[in-house]
Amino acid sequence: MFHTPDTETVRLCSILSSAAFGLVFALLFLDRRGERYYLHWSASALIYSAVLIGFGFARGHALLMSTLLAALAGTNMLIVSGLRAFDGKPSFRWWMTLPVAACFVVHLVAPMAARDPKHAFIATQIGDTLSVALSMLIAGVICLRGGSQDAGTPGARPWVNRGRRLAGFAMLGYLPCYAITVAGYLWTNSALNLLALIPTMSDQLLLGILNLGLLAIPAEHAQQRLSDAALRDPLTGVWNRAGFESQSMRLIAPGATVLAIDLDHFKQINDRHGHLMGDDVLVALARLAGSEVASLDGEFGRLGGDEFIALLPKQRTPDAETCARQIQDACRRYADGMPEWTISMGISQIHPGERDLRAALQRADRALYRAKVDGRDKVIA
Repeated sequence: MFHTPDTETVRLCSILSSAAFGLVFALLFLDRRGERYYLHWSASALIYSAVLIGFGFARGHALLMSTLLAALAGTNMLIVSGLRAFDGKPSFRWWMTLPVAACFVVHLVAPMAARDPKHAFIATQIGDTLSVALSMLIAGVICLRGGSQDAGTPGARPWVNRGRRLAGFAMLGYLPCYAITVAGYLWTNSALNLLALIPTMSDQLLLGILNLGLLAIPAEHAQQRLSDAALRDPLTGVWNRAGFESQSMRLIAPGATVLAIDLDHFKQINDRHGHLMGDDVLVALARLAGSEVASLDGEFGRLGGDEFIALLPKQRTPDAETCARQIQDACRRYADGMPEWTISMGISQIHPGERDLRAALQRADRALYRAKVDGRDKVIA
């Protein structure tokens, strides 16, 4: 038979587990000083251990208990700040102080709503539970929102990896425990400190999942970057031929639009201004065209040399020629110390029965050839 665990034993298990993860994050930060998100997550875990220790001495001390509850909410916000640092965003924002302040204030104000000591205890515990649950909800939802994005890569999109989902679901997994705690106070009028018992028992499962999820986020991101690097053009950062074929599969359908793009007189740019200037022009074209295509939920890649390709989804077909003109205009206006340069474009659509880009790309190439023959700096469909 299992015996009901006492609060102190369960709390000690949570303290040791959280402290161990805190030390792991701290050692990772010391080994990789540039990865500051480890410092945020280490502080979160170690402060959580300190808060649990402090709860053992805070009974009867309202101000100390308010401070510890605020620190508890702060540990959740440190997870959020670490995620923001990982995503390359400013770590802290003003709204992150709101759940911390709520935990501090609610514990002091809640007893005033009750008339007798027993009701005051229950009102305080319910208020504490709800305010801590709010910080957990905010952190869990942010974990499950958009992940890191590789800045500077045209067409890059936010993504959420498995580690981030794992951490988010672990944090949201505490909410049923808090709901049970509130129900226990409402329907049993318990004099026990359920806030110290039920969520702390859930630590034994969820705390490990949460921290393992956080540890997995950088590892999965590094793996994703290595995988993407094999599918990216090293000069411009857009998809190479293999990457474009892989990513464009989601858009291949009758009516989708193929754009073949070619720099005009690219050899002359290299001969007159040097290959470094030619590379700069290619990078500028990739950035300008890639941004425009990404705004229409399309895919953009470099086939080789000065040849680029774009694919727009079928619902964006009416915008395809406008997109091409905007790319062309942006290239004409672009200067930044470069010689004048223009592009020619050919446009075609995927026909019914076509399951890949081959035939549509051939038609776009023929249209591009006509644009070259007609004097360049043209768009022909």
